[in-house]
Amino acid sequence: MRLWPSTSLRLRLLGLTAVGLALALLLAWFVLGGLFRDEAMRQFRLGLEQQLDQLTARVEFDAQGRPTVDAAGLSDPRWHKPYSGLYWQVNDADQGAVLRSRSLWDTRLANAPDTLGDAAVHVHAGTGPQEAPLLVLERVVRSPDRPDTRWRLLVAGDTRAVQDAVAQFRGVLALSLAALLVLLLAAAWAQVALGLAPLRALQRALAELQAGRSQRLQGPAPLEIQPLVDGFNTVLDSHAQLVQRAR
Repeated sequence: MRLWPSTSLRLRLLGLTAVGLALALLLAWFVLGGLFRDEAMRQFRLGLEQQLDQLTARVEFDAQGRPTVDAAGLSDPRWHKPYSGLYWQVNDADQGAVLRSRSLWDTRLANAPDTLGDAAVHVHAGTGPQEAPLLVLERVVRSPDRPDTRWRLLVAGDTRAVQDAVAQFRGVLALSLAALLVLLLAAAWAQVALGLAPLRALQRALAELQAGRSQRLQGPAPLEIQPLVDGFNTVLDSHAQLVQRAR
């Protein structure tokens, strides 16, 4: 209480309530924003995994064991539009691109320098055409006739749409929580006003006592204040008895 500059009980209660509500709503903003971001990225990754499965199903190998992809069999039209935000690429063992989607145009995807198992899917962030942030998924496939040769399939998606959706959600959430804070502060002010109403009644009773229009504190009081009223009336009765004896 020494840190609180005001001596008003109402301001102290409202101030502490406002600080507590603000901290709680700020924590809610961080938690809900993080949950939405994680869920949005999870759904985005699941979509890329489906695209990777589709690409894997379209990979065939020629007589020399080199991969071929029937691009016409890929259903998403974004594969054929330059810089559409959805890309695929096939790399050889030397990390060189041997096949890629038309959407990459004159650029290439860079895969992580690591070793993947045949059934593993590697997920990492990357940079795509026009410096766009990408989420890249990789998988290793082998030719049935030449199982010693490994080929990497890469599928990547532009994450800017997800980032924009997360930013928009956080903005709307911030406005909603700010409006909620205003409503809660109004409810807290009404609660404090109603809670302090008995003290104002006690103040009026004291004024009546000082003016000589009453000998005791009159009127019902809440359970928390009634012991104070009873004790004060006991002191008044004792003082009246002393005055009577003196007389």
